[in-house]
Formats: sequence, structure tokens, C-alpha cells
Amino acid sequence: MTDASTGSAADFLRPRVQTLIKEAEAAGYSRSRVLAVLINLLEDTDLEDTGQ
Repeated sequence: MTDASTGSAADFLRPRVQTLIKEAEAAGYSRSRVLAVLINLLEDTDLEDTGQ
């Protein structure tokens, strides 16, 4: 497992989210729609803290 203390969660996630948005735009979805769906998924999904 990677030592999280070497960087922030934002630094870790940002390039992945940017890639996801670019792929969704290439598939024909607008950036605003993709962001709305991502927010909705985060709000409506039961993401439990696994303690890791």
C-alpha cells in the first residue's frame, strides 16, 4: 500500500478525475453533466470508511 503521507488525497485523485472527465467528454457527455453525475454518485452512494 502507498504511504498517503507523501501526498494529499487531492493530488492522488485529481489526475484520475481529469482523465475520467476527458473520457466522458470524448464519449459525448458534457463536462457539466459529468460533474453533476459524479456529485450525485458521491452523495447517493453508501461509501463506508473501511479504516484504511
